[in-house]
Amino acid sequence: MPPTAWFHMDAMRAALALTVAFGHLWGLLVEDYRPTDSLMVDAGYFLAGFAHSAVILFFVLSGYWIARSVTARAERGWQWGDYLIDRVARLGIVLVPALVLGGALDWLGFRVLQLPTYDGSTGAWVFTQDLTQSLTLRALIGNLLFLQHLIVPPFGSNGPLWSLAFEFWYYLWFPAIYLAWRRRRPGIALATLGIALANPEIAFGFLSWLCGAALHGAERRWPELQLPHWTPVAAGLLCLAALLWGRTGEFGIEDPLEAASFALFLFTLFRSDPPRLAALRPLAVYGARASFSLYAIHFPLIALAAGWLVGGTRLVPGGEAALAVGAILLLALAAAWLFAAQTEARTGALRHWLRRQTPGRAGRAGDPPSR
Repeated sequence: MPPTAWFHMDAMRAALALTVAFGHLWGLLVEDYRPTDSLMVDAGYFLAGFAHSAVILFFVLSGYWIARSVTARAERGWQWGDYLIDRVARLGIVLVPALVLGGALDWLGFRVLQLPTYDGSTGAWVFTQDLTQSLTLRALIGNLLFLQHLIVPPFGSNGPLWSLAFEFWYYLWFPAIYLAWRRRRPGIALATLGIALANPEIAFGFLSWLCGAALHGAERRWPELQLPHWTPVAAGLLCLAALLWGRTGEFGIEDPLEAASFALFLFTLFRSDPPRLAALRPLAVYGARASFSLYAIHFPLIALAAGWLVGGTRLVPGGEAALAVGAILLLALAAAWLFAAQTEARTGALRHWLRRQTPGRAGRAGDPPSR
């Protein structure tokens, strides 16, 4: 991978997390779509509709990084223990405090302040959680076991946590399949594929995630290929067309098509190695350090802020609504940055601690802390 690829992928992580947070915040604060004379407001409605697509593109990035890790580990001698320590540490160091923070904010907004946002009074389509069922000990335990959206609801208001459960099971499925193919014999880890029976949606999402793994396969297959600098532009336009098409209706196949086009765009980026753009540096820094935290904690934060601000009636689309969205989004970005400094930044330390608690694994090398 060329050095600039890390930079561009980190910038994309930030942009995708920001897109998800913006889409959810817009839906919580602003009334459902109505034609306006404001191009800025219409653009807000339009961009808010890409929140789900942003998660699918996240899957592609995740699939690439995990496939890269799995193939490298398999070549130097596979150890399930080391792999699971790295993966659980990466997810858990953010998930556990996110559940604590989110639960506290939801309890404040739902039980203490009794804000209308939490009981569905505002009609916000992005808030689908029934907190009488999701803000429970059962849901909390299920989320800690990565069973949200499969057996239990995501904890509290934090519906976006569904994707972390999907990611966790994909982290098991891919190496199980890859090792079975590499060794020409099935392993017991293949039994984890049975979780797909609980929810076929997770199996369908795996197709998008595998586009990232396919990207890594293409990178290994053509390591010396050099593409002209214009190819990312062409591939980017194709990806944009797929995303725009996906916004025009519910077709059932838009997710893997968007994922495949995004993987193609990334491949052209890798093989043409465009220069870094200085304007993207803040995004790249944020993406490397705090994009996961932003994704994990943004919804409880913005739900409380929106409930406090709008009461029982969401804002009329206009300049005031756009200003409120921008202000709360900046607060969420800052909060996630501070949260990440105490969580994501300590991933490496947690991995080392877990290895020290596991006989025979102290000092083994794992994944980079940010992956």
